Amino acid sequence: MDTLLASYLHDERTRESIIEPKFQHRLALGDAWQIKPGSRVLDVGCGQGESSLVLALATGPTGHIIGIDTAPPDYGGPYTVAQSQKHIQASVLGKQIEFRRADIASLLSDDEYRSRPFDVAVLCHSLWYFQNQTAMAEVFRLLASVKVRYLCLAEYGSRASRPEQTPHVLAAGAQSIFNALRKSTANGVREPNVRSAPTPEEIVSIAGQFGWREVRSGYLQPVRGMRDGHWEVQFVSSSLFQRWIRDEGLEDDKSLSDAIRAVDQSTQALRSEGVDKWDTMDVYWAVLELDL
Repeated sequence: MDTLLASYLHDERTRESIIEPKFQHRLALGDAWQIKPGSRVLDVGCGQGESSLVLALATGPTGHIIGIDTAPPDYGGPYTVAQSQKHIQASVLGKQIEFRRADIASLLSDDEYRSRPFDVAVLCHSLWYFQNQTAMAEVFRLLASVKVRYLCLAEYGSRASRPEQTPHVLAAGAQSIFNALRKSTANGVREPNVRSAPTPEEIVSIAGQFGWREVRSGYLQPVRGMRDGHWEVQFVSSSLFQRWIRDEGLEDDKSLSDAIRAVDQSTQALRSEGVDKWDTMDVYWAVLELDL
């Protein structure tokens, strides 16, 4: 943990409350995936680099991680993607990590990457960012086209093992409905974390169309300190989300109104029992192998 924290740009005041739980979760995913030391790994949707750091640690000094993301350099806070990635590359794990602002198609059009096969591709909490399932299917197709042997996935599993997780499941559903109904494209100031929100079954089914088969899978309960679920519930209940809905002309849509009402009813019921923080839902993880 000390190596990861030293390699990651963060405010020391948030170390115990936000940063450590974030890395504890990703370390648990790494243990589940069991990626071999020395592997060449493509980290799809790497963001600020948390998963890339854990993958570098897991694959050891002979491993190599290529992290790609389409986010602009100034995206993110309190530190931007560019600031975070620069800090990582200057760290002890940085020599194993290469960051590119690119999507799968543009990366694989570069002969340098197409001619050097990846052992593993990782999508760690990046699948819900895809605008729709068609875009996600195209990623699976491209990875299969260059014969990446293993695909390691982690995404919210749309299930709650504890009552405190239920508001997160409902909030994700509300955001997914909004994404399906909206007329504008998700970008810039109106770019939610949850878009198409495919279920684990849908993810495996789509990947299966391109020759991927599930060889290991399971669910993890995130540590209670992982605040992602709480933040998503707060967002759905916020004036900002209501403004987005009005801007899209969706304030009278019954399916969206009902979904938001379900979130509010869920949080109110928990508050009546003395609960005022919402836990992150269970996370689905899987290792898929390509039939070569």
